[in-house]
Amino acid sequence: MFDLYWRVIGLPLSRFKGSITDSIPFSLVETALWVGSVATAFWIYALIRRHKTSPLLKKISFLLGPVFLLALGLGQGAFPLSLAPSAWRSSITKEFGTDSLGEAEFKAWVHGREDSLRSLFEWGAYQSLTEREALATCDHSLDTVLSDLGLPPGRNVHAFKSMGPITTTFGLVYGGPAFHDPFFGELAIVHRSDLPTSRHWRLIAACHEAAHAKGFTREMDAEILTQLALSRISDPRFQRLADIHFLEKAGFKIRWPDSLIAEGKRMRELRKETEKHQPVISFLRRWAEKWNLRNSGGKYGDREAKEAWNPRQPFYATVHRLQPLVEKK
Repeated sequence: MFDLYWRVIGLPLSRFKGSITDSIPFSLVETALWVGSVATAFWIYALIRRHKTSPLLKKISFLLGPVFLLALGLGQGAFPLSLAPSAWRSSITKEFGTDSLGEAEFKAWVHGREDSLRSLFEWGAYQSLTEREALATCDHSLDTVLSDLGLPPGRNVHAFKSMGPITTTFGLVYGGPAFHDPFFGELAIVHRSDLPTSRHWRLIAACHEAAHAKGFTREMDAEILTQLALSRISDPRFQRLADIHFLEKAGFKIRWPDSLIAEGKRMRELRKETEKHQPVISFLRRWAEKWNLRNSGGKYGDREAKEAWNPRQPFYATVHRLQPLVEKK
């Protein structure tokens, strides 16, 4: 049923929306939030001053305000026509199951990827990989992964945009500084000046959001597909990205290449400086943490440092099962 829905409705709708969204240079989500917020404010004003406001303007502001914002919210996954949300495309883990991965085998796997990264990482090659190249290459690799797994394809992703003020605030407060919006089919990543990060974070984020655009709204599914897609690309630069993505989730102290450690330190200092000029975001983030509203790494498959090993760990045990099916050919 899920695959039939995706092939008949979800995929054509996704491709149609995506073809329009990718060709528009500005963020539709940001624009929609501004329009919806202003219209809602005017509608509230019209309710208060009902005798001095045109009935037609009141109806228009209601449709462009509360109704539109509600539709935008529901479009994040509450109904099937919002680009086939998670309830309408099968979970990767549930579809294929997981291996029973022993702790010793897992640790050996981590150490092997760690040794690979340390011995083969090249700073110059890493610096040469652009975000646009990462998106295009990973988009194609994701299609190949889905084909190898016998799953229906997703839409082709041609662009991502910079997040605007509202989406940046939400993203930095919640802890989701990149997104795919199912309502419009739009991909966006926070601007570098608003969140200084290591290059690999932005490159991997482009691949992760493209996986969402293929119809997989669960974060775990997107992370599994990202790892499979990066690992499958023969270009050594993407192989190293796959190693970084794999190791960041392991919950162990990793011996990173010196150049990556230095980059991470620089970015942390830049973030501290940047946050000094973001008082509203810092204030809201503290309250979000206090109320436990911040994003959690668990749904992305991240392990905590002191976490006991789970042989059916959703990310690693699923990747372990599926990787032989999508090896480079």
